[in-house]
Amino acid sequence: MITGYNTDVEFGGVVYHVQTEDKGLQTPIILSLVYIGGAILASKRAPYDDLIARGFDEQILLERLQRQHKLICAAVHAGRIEDLKRMGERDAASSTAAREKTSKANQVREPEKQAPPADSSSSVADLDDAPLTVKLINEPDLRGGKSVELRLLVTRPAKSGRAPAPNVKLVLKTLGTAFATNMVDATTNEGGMAAISLSLPEFRKGRAAILVQAEDNGVTAELRRIILPGQN
Repeated sequence: MITGYNTDVEFGGVVYHVQTEDKGLQTPIILSLVYIGGAILASKRAPYDDLIARGFDEQILLERLQRQHKLICAAVHAGRIEDLKRMGERDAASSTAAREKTSKANQVREPEKQAPPADSSSSVADLDDAPLTVKLINEPDLRGGKSVELRLLVTRPAKSGRAPAPNVKLVLKTLGTAFATNMVDATTNEGGMAAISLSLPEFRKGRAAILVQAEDNGVTAELRRIILPGQN
C-alpha cells in the first residue's frame, strides 16, 4: 500500500480537505475524498485491476495516485464541487451495478458461498447514511441582480430511509470576488424546511456563489450553488 496525500484547498473563502489514498492490493482502488468540517462532500474511485493483471508496477500506481490527487485539488480550486459530487454519484452507481452482477453470478455458480462485502467508503454521493444533508428543493436562476427564494430541506437518517430534521440552524453566505460577503440565518421548521429570500448582488465580472451551511449538535452539512453574472 502506498502512502496517500492530504491537501487543504481554498475556494471562495472555504477550505476543503482533499485526501487521496491507495486502498491496497486486496481492494485495488485509488480513492479520493473531499471533506469540509469533517463531512465528506465528494469522492472519486479509480480501480487499478488492469495494473495488477499485466504485472504490478508500484511506480505506475504512484503516478496514477499523484495525478488523481492533483486533478481533484484543481477541480476544488476551480469551484467545481457540484461536478465532483456528480462524478461520485456515477462512481457509486457503477460500483452498485458491479456488486449486483457479481452477487447474482455467485448465487448461480456457488449458492453456498457469499461474496465478501465491497469497500463502501466511496459512497460519498449516496447520502442515505450521511448524518445530516441539506438539499435545494427548487433550482431558481441564480444570477447577479436577481431576487430569489431558496427552499431548503434538511434531513437525517431514520429507520425507514431519511427523515426531516427540524430546528436545524442554517447560515446562507453569498460569496463573490466582486462584492462583500453577505450572511442570512434561518432555522428549519417541523418539516425540516426553510425558505430564504435574498437579493443577489449585481456583478458583471468575477466569480460568485451561495454557500448554505447546516449545523445540528456539532454535525454539519453544506450545499453550494454558482451565481452567474448579471445580464446586460
